Amino acid sequence: MTLDRVWSYGLGAALIVAVLLPLAGDPRADSFPLSTYPMFAGRQSSEATISHAVVIDAKGERSPLPPVAVANDEVIQAFETLRQAVRQGPDATARLCARAADWYAGRDDGPARVEIVSDTYNVVAYFEGEKQPLSTQVHASCEVPR
Repeated sequence: MTLDRVWSYGLGAALIVAVLLPLAGDPRADSFPLSTYPMFAGRQSSEATISHAVVIDAKGERSPLPPVAVANDEVIQAFETLRQAVRQGPDATARLCARAADWYAGRDDGPARVEIVSDTYNVVAYFEGEKQPLSTQVHASCEVPR
């Protein structure tokens, strides 16, 4: 057997071992070249808690606050701003609430109040049409300046 042939067989065997090596590890591990997609394959909770901001009009109707009133036009950045404020506690949520209320200040058609809330939903029921949250925790509530 020539040296070139030994080198070729050795390289081929090394590549096969490198590809099959992840099979010897933890089957729940998520890595290249094999992924078990644990975010989809694992057992997920049937409940989700979402922190968000709502405006309440003079009639008591609730609607989502636009992202620009929280952070900017980016929905994900507004969501993250809300989530961080809730994690930081009452002072942070009160500041964010006041800033959002100021965004509406002076508008005749503006809402009466802004709230920073965390709503817990049954995710399966939500997508079957049950839009009411299982529970709501109000972190901050503030009046819109007129």
